[in-house]
Amino acid sequence: MSQNTQKNWFILGNNPELSAAEISAVLNLDKFEKKDFQPPLLVVEKKFDAKELIKKLGGTIKITEEIGENKNQQELVSLIINDLKKQNGKIHFGLSDYSFKSSENLYRLKKIGLAIKKELKQLGLSVRFAFNNEQILSSVSVDKNDLIKKGGEYIYIWKPSGFSVAKTVAVQPFESFGSRDFGRPGRDSLSGMLPPKLALIMLNLAKSTPSDTLLDPFCGSGTIINEAIALGIKNIIGTDNSERAIKDTQQNVEWLKSQSIIKDQLSTFDSFVSPVENLSNHLKKNSIDKIITEPYLGKPLKGNEKYETLVHQANDLKILYLQAFTEFKKILKPGGTVVFIIPCFKQGNNWIRIGLENELLKIGFKSNPLLKLNDKEYGYFLYARPDQKVGREIWKFVNLDK
Repeated sequence: MSQNTQKNWFILGNNPELSAAEISAVLNLDKFEKKDFQPPLLVVEKKFDAKELIKKLGGTIKITEEIGENKNQQELVSLIINDLKKQNGKIHFGLSDYSFKSSENLYRLKKIGLAIKKELKQLGLSVRFAFNNEQILSSVSVDKNDLIKKGGEYIYIWKPSGFSVAKTVAVQPFESFGSRDFGRPGRDSLSGMLPPKLALIMLNLAKSTPSDTLLDPFCGSGTIINEAIALGIKNIIGTDNSERAIKDTQQNVEWLKSQSIIKDQLSTFDSFVSPVENLSNHLKKNSIDKIITEPYLGKPLKGNEKYETLVHQANDLKILYLQAFTEFKKILKPGGTVVFIIPCFKQGNNWIRIGLENELLKIGFKSNPLLKLNDKEYGYFLYARPDQKVGREIWKFVNLDK
């Protein structure tokens, strides 16, 4: 490792491949080696400002800096003690073991923590060990115990070669995400809610920059638009065929603009009612850099629909989406990017999918791999909980015009 890089561990969210793809896009990394991707951990050697980076990532829970590897248990204890001794005032520290979950590992973690606490007290230092009878501290626990400022959270993994250990330097700003999700005034839970973290991931997969002109043509209540504003994108357009959606979006943008974190950050924001089939009547040719959107996903499902019903819904949505991309072709700049969610529907243990790749290629859009892991390429990611009847396939398409 060169002097200009730092070995970092990213603690990934519930969709680790998707989280890794986001990191790859934001840090402009070509691919990851399998040895560095051991969910929920991803090891990256690159220099960056972790406290700023964590604010821009939707799929990363913690960012850490590696401080030692191949240590025996006593060396691990000594390493952490020597680091904590630098702290002024009362020391607060915690431990997380990202080895496999077991009662033996939890017992060992507690034993290591108490040994550290005992030695520090023998040195005359005031110390608190944040232990909640869990093998892994949540980002909320790290934040609420103020571990990063007052001591540290130390993450380790045990292997036959010994302990590797890292120190947490940044945790996901869960309160900011929560505020942008549940604090905004315009919410329409009946039509489905895109999680803000997923919206941010989609923006990052598109490699969105502040200078982009960005369009969300199915803006709903404006989740993607709000995340784009928070990310620093300055020229944003939101459209929807629902007047209620546009009013919610406008209300949420005004609310977000009133928050101190993004005051005066937005240059231009425009929103209007329009079916996606009519976009080119309102927007100039080749005027949009990025289109990031979750389209209409179909009628809500109860879970007992017949196979034929789901296939019929999939076919209807396919027609809508092809109409949308035909319009995108007219307004998107050459080489422009579309990050698009395509739904799939659960039938028993299988998914009924909407295949668009061949038709979109005829229109002039090619799917772009989201992640390269060794020699494997991921063309899309399925975002769904085990109990969900509708899954979200996340795709990235590029306008082939040059």
